[in-house]
Amino acid sequence: MISRYLLLLLLLTVGFRVAAQNISLSQQSVTFGAGISMAPEELAGIKSMDGKGYVEHGPVVMLSYLAMLHKYVGIGATLAHSRNNLNADAVADSFISATTVQTETYTLTYLMGDVYGTLPVNKWLFYARGSLGSILPDLWTMEISNDVGKGTVQSGQKFVPAYAGALGLNYKLGKVSIGLESCLLASRPEFDLEMNQVITYRKQWLSAFNHTIRTGFSF
Repeated sequence: MISRYLLLLLLLTVGFRVAAQNISLSQQSVTFGAGISMAPEELAGIKSMDGKGYVEHGPVVMLSYLAMLHKYVGIGATLAHSRNNLNADAVADSFISATTVQTETYTLTYLMGDVYGTLPVNKWLFYARGSLGSILPDLWTMEISNDVGKGTVQSGQKFVPAYAGALGLNYKLGKVSIGLESCLLASRPEFDLEMNQVITYRKQWLSAFNHTIRTGFSF
């Protein structure tokens, strides 16, 4: 069964496309971005006691579509993917008993509908973006072993709502643009915890700052 969040995304995408058909072609653009994904874990209340952090910085790439409805308002969609290593030492130290942890790379893919507020100044375009969408299921597993027993923490297999806010700027060189964007992404995925053959489920707010360098093309 298609998730209600996926259905919402499909409806948003169709709506964006219908609206874009009434827009001048010169007011549409596709942008590719690449940069660094940083985890401000204190925002999610999961910062480790020793300050090491559970999630390490990693790469992020994204593809965005923008259609301008007005000089100061636009709509669009963003598809992005990030890869962050988990700090096994910090996770192991968070347990009271002696613990060893083996981790896989934490991957995150999300698809979102975007609303833009823009401010054009000569060849510059300053913008703020609000986004609503869904985290797509990405599988990874963390194995835990200590004197209490053995178990695993596994990423959920469900579509999860995601929220984002971003600030950015672009500089136009004809139909080509270059720019920078900083985006705060938040979601609350569900994790499957299996310990001594007992399975429990836990939801945890997670957040990430995605800082990207972007290049786009207007058509």
